Formats: sequence, C-alpha cells, structure tokens
Amino acid sequence: MTPNEASASVSGDAWPVILLGVAALLLRTLGDHTWAYVVGAVIGGIGLLAALIGLVECVRAVRRGLAFGKAVWVVALLLIAGFAVVHQLVTA
Repeated sequence: MTPNEASASVSGDAWPVILLGVAALLLRTLGDHTWAYVVGAVIGGIGLLAALIGLVECVRAVRRGLAFGKAVWVVALLLIAGFAVVHQLVTA
C-alpha cells in the first residue's frame, strides 16, 4: 500500500460521523418521543461501533507512520461525535 492510499483510507474512516450525526440530531429534536429515542439509540449504537473500528484503523495507520495529521483529525471528529450521541442519550 502506498502512502497516498493509506492517507485516503484514513480519511475514509470518518464515515461513522454521518451515523452519529443523524442519531444526535434525531435525539436532540425528537428525543421526547419513544420511537425516536429507540431509533436514535440503535443508529447511535451502530455509529459508535463503527467509530470504534475507525479509531482502531487510524491508530494502525499512525503506527505504520502514515497520515498522522489526517488520523488525528479523524480521531477528533469521531470522539466528538461519539460524545455528542452519548450526551444526548443520557440527557434525553
């Protein structure tokens, strides 16, 4: 794998932010409805699991010495989005 392929794949590890964002938005806007809370929790759980896999991939990329800046950016995005979902689940 060339360094360009590795950096592209590290950037691609940020896709769980979409699931986490949808879950956080659903919990924020419609969290007082039971169906929305359950759907948001399921989407958020899947997003958190995918974010964990993405974090592991970023750590592997950094250990190989590739794409440190992009890996840090992806890790920060995933951690912030994960915190937002968990916060919405706790407070909803």
